[in-house]
Amino acid sequence: MVLLAIGAAMVAPSMASFYRGRMLSSEAKRVLALVHYGQSRAIAEGVPVLLWINAKDSTYGLRVPSTELEGGGPATNFTADDTVTLDTPASDTPALSEQDDERLGLTDGLPVIRFTPDGFYDESSVRKIILRQGNSNENALEVVQTANRLGYEIRPASAN
Repeated sequence: MVLLAIGAAMVAPSMASFYRGRMLSSEAKRVLALVHYGQSRAIAEGVPVLLWINAKDSTYGLRVPSTELEGGGPATNFTADDTVTLDTPASDTPALSEQDDERLGLTDGLPVIRFTPDGFYDESSVRKIILRQGNSNENALEVVQTANRLGYEIRPASAN
């Protein structure tokens, strides 16, 4: 019994870090799945779809401006796990519509990925979403644009 207790005491710290890493990976996969869903929905409905990120509240979600104005379904909202924080580097391009006359239904200037009806994302879209567990980049993943600019992918966070 004593040997079993000693073995459990040695394994417990590494198992805790394993489960923390699983939570970070799971949250990154959920963000990426929402990116794919938003892209598919933009194509299927033929309207722009916005994936917004609120780093202060660690929330994110989808918004379809045209259906919400017509009384369609509610926006899709998610809250990240308490141990995971979201961050988006500032974008140089403001999120504006093609007519440059509206803010796409968003308030507070939230960063967005804007999928056009053809399924591509526009230039004002967020290039990187960083998910951190703790304060260091050791426990961080990024959801970034792919090299061919056709979608997003998950990769370990870079130093910059």
